[in-house]
Amino acid sequence: MKEIKCTIIQDILPLYVDGVVSEDTKDMVNKHLQTCPACQKEYEQMTQTLYVPVENKVTLFNKINKRWYRKKIILISTSVLTTALLLLAVFSYVFHYEKTIPYEKKLFSVEQQEDGTLATYYYGKSYAGVVASHPMSIEIDGVTKNVSFVYFTETIADSPRRNLINGEKQTEAYQISLPDSRSVDAVYYGEFDLEKIVITKEQTWEELLQGKTLIWKK
Repeated sequence: MKEIKCTIIQDILPLYVDGVVSEDTKDMVNKHLQTCPACQKEYEQMTQTLYVPVENKVTLFNKINKRWYRKKIILISTSVLTTALLLLAVFSYVFHYEKTIPYEKKLFSVEQQEDGTLATYYYGKSYAGVVASHPMSIEIDGVTKNVSFVYFTETIADSPRRNLINGEKQTEAYQISLPDSRSVDAVYYGEFDLEKIVITKEQTWEELLQGKTLIWKK
């Protein structure tokens, strides 16, 4: 009978150990194991039962449980922290991020009071803030005029035009007095940054007036 190679026997050994080979294959493997120390050793390693003392098992399981518990705590803590930071970011954006309320004729007006000062009236539901400048001497069309700038801001949390969109009528207006307005010749609405003109010189008065809306003049 032709000698069977060890590589073939070792490929068959797992099936042999599990007892799922035919009788002919079983006899062939038995005969080979009787004469081959290397395959015999391989067979013995496959059939050995790993024994773990009870004490070691308990210690091992405890270590695994502790590691998993620590990982679980870290995962939960990280999730809670991430959620808190996300909610804080959303809260800050919704309640603190301000943007300029676009000009609409039905939302704004400027009126001269009995004492000669000017007041801006806002007819929206609410607003986050208002920015108004002191009178500035600006040459417009060759004539020097005292001009004031004003604009209102809003946040996402409380849209000032929500009542207008919903068809509700605002009966009371918010009144804001303009500073040093007795000498004012014109009032413009729109966001402005006087620092760019007065300090850094990044912008001219003519450039500032671009995009602004004239809402009152003498």
